[in-house]
Amino acid sequence: MVAVLIGFFRQFLNPLGFVALLLFITLFLIKKHPKTAIWFVIVSLLVVGVLGNPIFSTFFARSVEWRYMPAAAGTKADAIVVLAQGTLPADTPRQRVEVQDQADRMLYAATLYQQQAAPLIIVSGSYSQASSARTLLLELGVPSEAILVQDRSSNMITDAALTAPVLLAQNIHRVLLVTSALQMDRANFIFSQLGLEVIPAPTDYRVTLRDWEALNAWHWQDVINKLMPTTQALNQSAQVIWEYMALAFYRLKAIF
Repeated sequence: MVAVLIGFFRQFLNPLGFVALLLFITLFLIKKHPKTAIWFVIVSLLVVGVLGNPIFSTFFARSVEWRYMPAAAGTKADAIVVLAQGTLPADTPRQRVEVQDQADRMLYAATLYQQQAAPLIIVSGSYSQASSARTLLLELGVPSEAILVQDRSSNMITDAALTAPVLLAQNIHRVLLVTSALQMDRANFIFSQLGLEVIPAPTDYRVTLRDWEALNAWHWQDVINKLMPTTQALNQSAQVIWEYMALAFYRLKAIF
């Protein structure tokens, strides 16, 4: 029930959902409160124009993603914990497990295993995500005995709550935590609160060094081609806002 409520309210915190709500309210204010209606329209345009701007969205995403870089070569841990996401099960008409951007997590986890960074990979997520992630890891050459699956979680909090006891029961304390760079700050905080020594191993970066250097060059040709908002930039900004809000919530919860 809590997850349902969070999902319900989160859609209104999404910039697009927030703008849609403001414009809907504006319809009822136009006749009796035209000045307020105008302000609602201006706020809506600002939200879309700023958060949907590709240049702003890149700066915004970098502020979260670049807090952690990939694990240094030669880093060792007791296990690799990968938060499963971005894999699509082999349901008809798919012929095999298919991948989205976030499936970079499995690619990176397999690479770390093959580099002998840790002898075990723990996959955590929902049943669908975790099972398809396991299949992908097997296809990438990770042996089945080196994969442990926790498939009962629905969000990052339950990922940590269900995975940490399994690790500690096996005397595993030092883990390489693999997830998308955008989520790493929040994931690192949550898992660290449960008594684990966490080594961040982020992947799936939205903003690369080349992107950042091109942006800071301020070539006028690039600037004029990135003036108008895009759905991709708006969605990226929405995810960054969610990460800031969720991390602030968990930090306050840890204090009180």
